Amino acid sequence: MKFSGQQVAAARELLGITQSELATAAGLTLLTISRFERGEVGPRRDTVRKIGDELQRRGIEFTNGEGMGVRLHYAKAAEYARASEKTRKEADNKPEASTES
Repeated sequence: MKFSGQQVAAARELLGITQSELATAAGLTLLTISRFERGEVGPRRDTVRKIGDELQRRGIEFTNGEGMGVRLHYAKAAEYARASEKTRKEADNKPEASTES
């Protein structure tokens, strides 16, 4: 998978997420995302994989044909949103563990 920092920034914009949100979701630091998007560093292969995996999981498709671009696969994005909502609801409904002994 090959994509640029500019594509990552465009993907985040399509998804409406911040650099910090992407960094947390991908298990990376904010500095790593920020420097990659600005073109200051060429990230390691595993870093690119983590970024790409997280964005693709949310419905992003990178296009590298005639021109480099990014697009949102709406069905995948909707599936991610439903799964996220379900997880959030399940977490909200879990009873908290008692600390009484």
